[in-house]
Order: sequence, then structure tokens, then C-alpha cells
Amino acid sequence: MKTYMVEVRLPYQPPPEFFALIPQQRTAVAELLTQRTFLSYTLSADRLTVWVVMTAEDETQAREILARQPMDRYFSYGAFRELMFHESAGVMFPQVSLN
Repeated sequence: MKTYMVEVRLPYQPPPEFFALIPQQRTAVAELLTQRTFLSYTLSADRLTVWVVMTAEDETQAREILARQPMDRYFSYGAFRELMFHESAGVMFPQVSLN
């Protein structure tokens, strides 16, 4: 698996249909985070850009995964950057098992 950072541009003046999709989008993102397909999902303060760090076999698969998001038709994708590594405070320690 490879790791990619993808810049996603959101519409400057989204239509009402865009806002109606927010609950479905949040559910889809939460599922992808749980599956560790998305490693992070970050929205800029101006609400015009999202940065996604994700895993996929290649850029084609990454694009296919992103295309399944409920809000995809409103997104414009910038560069897909393959990363050497991605570290964050939340993933430095293994999850605790209660078994």
C-alpha cells in the first residue's frame, strides 16, 4: 500500500444540495477513517480546501475511493502526492485491546 496526500477544493458558493449531503459525507469519512483507508481528513478554516491523507494501491485506486464519496461531484482534486511517511500523535502508540 502507498500513502497519498490529496488536496480537495470545495466550491466557493456551494448549492443547497451540497449542504444536504454533509451528514452522508461525514458518515462516509468516518467509515474510511475506521478502515484506515483515510489516515486524516482536514478542512481549512475558510472551508475551501480539504486535505486527505489516504492509503491505496496506486493513484488510480485512490481516485476510485474518493469518487465514492457522497460529495464527490462538488469536489475538484488537486495534486495526488505520494508520501514517504505520515506520522501523527494519534497513531504513534498501538491501540489497547481489552481481551
